[in-house]
Amino acid sequence: MPLAIPVELYEKLAEKLGKETALEVVKVFEETQKQLEDKVVEETKKRKIELRDELRKELATKEDILLTRQEIEIVRQEIETVRQEIETVNQKLEGKIEALRQEVRGEINALRQEVKGEIKVLKIWIIVLGILIVALNQNSLELLMRIIFGAVR
Repeated sequence: MPLAIPVELYEKLAEKLGKETALEVVKVFEETQKQLEDKVVEETKKRKIELRDELRKELATKEDILLTRQEIEIVRQEIETVRQEIETVNQKLEGKIEALRQEVRGEINALRQEVKGEIKVLKIWIIVLGILIVALNQNSLELLMRIIFGAVR
């Protein structure tokens, strides 16, 4: 909004310089004033842009926050995927461990049965050898008779 020259100032300029020169001075004054106002508006816009750019560098914008939220969501999804993969691996491992346990239990039971059979065979052999030793050794037969009949008396 241009600033008008007071009428008194124009009249004094007209008295001193003449009407025509006073009009030219007023026009120059108004043009200068207009140019200064335009320059102030331009500088204000420039400062606002600089300030906005500076603030954008320093502060997070809504767009920055939105991007960060999206990145967080992506990371959460990746974490969930990894959790599911870990759970799958755990289940597979538990299945394999259980299968190995069953296999080992089966082998242990088979070994127990085999050992029981071997023990029975060894007992039979011990009895047979004992009988052979007693039957084939005259002194042991006499000792056995004394023990059996001596204990009966």
